[in-house]
Amino acid sequence: MQKRITMTILSFLFLFGTWFAFAPLQVDACSCAETPSIEDQLQRKTAIFTGKVLRLTKPVNGKIWSSEDAVKVQFEVKKVWKGDLGSQTTVYTARSSESCGYEGFGINEEFIVFAYGEADRLETGLCEGNKNLESAQEEIKALGVGYEPSKMTSTREEYSDKTIVTKESNNWWFMVGSLLVVFLAVCILRLISLRGRRR
Repeated sequence: MQKRITMTILSFLFLFGTWFAFAPLQVDACSCAETPSIEDQLQRKTAIFTGKVLRLTKPVNGKIWSSEDAVKVQFEVKKVWKGDLGSQTTVYTARSSESCGYEGFGINEEFIVFAYGEADRLETGLCEGNKNLESAQEEIKALGVGYEPSKMTSTREEYSDKTIVTKESNNWWFMVGSLLVVFLAVCILRLISLRGRRR
């Protein structure tokens, strides 16, 4: 009887541990308040610009992934209203709208982008007011006369790539830690079972 109980517990722990280690991380759905006014955008955002999407780099799906994982969007900058931007710049957004990521960016399409964060790692999202350029005429009119980007190309790639690698490394250690917990639980239950047999 004791052997049967022990095997049941071991099976449950194995199944639970496997699910915990390999299931995708989930987050609550994103909820946006009303889009800020142009005056608020100019005050709060780090950069406001229009640009054409040159490249989208999505994170590789590992055994553990999150809807918050960063998608890297590289733009050819056309016009700027705020920020010191080069002719190309990179903006990051979460991969899924569930984590307030902006999923509307498409290669060779033009957008107005409202970005926040540090100047060397601009970020944006679903709630920031980004739009395809064709549907953003009201915003462009309200922003007024912008200015041209500087001739220099952005040099933010090295920093940004390191940040993504760090995030993937954290996911790897999380998986290893989960498997170690399951392994230790199995060993402890096995020892308890062996001691029960000796008695």
